[in-house]
Amino acid sequence: MKEIEVKILDIDLEEIRKKLLDLGAKKVFDGEIHAIAFDHPDLRLDKKDSFIRVRKVGETTELCFKGPNRGSIFKSREEIEVNTTNFADTLEILERGGLIRYHEGKKHRESYTLGKVRFEIDNWKNIPHFLEIEAPTTEEVKEYVENLGFTMDQTTNWSYLELEEHYETK
Repeated sequence: MKEIEVKILDIDLEEIRKKLLDLGAKKVFDGEIHAIAFDHPDLRLDKKDSFIRVRKVGETTELCFKGPNRGSIFKSREEIEVNTTNFADTLEILERGGLIRYHEGKKHRESYTLGKVRFEIDNWKNIPHFLEIEAPTTEEVKEYVENLGFTMDQTTNWSYLELEEHYETK
């Protein structure tokens, strides 16, 4: 599957919630996420702009491979994801397979859906709330950016590591 998304930074949280509900989006998750990215000790996946992630979303555990970002305006990358039944065991399997923890983070997320479009409001570290819009096509992402009152010039395709770097330098 291909992941196509953008982020909108420094949002007005209450305004975005209202706009999402006015569009007809349904809240499908509100809780904590614990994510750990893995790589080989020589960081061969990172050198290819790829990684393996284990993420606990509420009571669900997701194991995911993310390929390199192929987009310039939109983040567009291959994503292969499966659910497992045990967070700790999934971590142990990867570590026993020789992978190392490369990055780890916890955040609060509100997730909304409207058809096949996902809207994620994240709050993480010292980073102001931001909105992620993910859809099957670039056209749909752009449509919902505009439906929420933004322009594509107000979006970014930064990764979480790039967000960290941006806000650490402020």
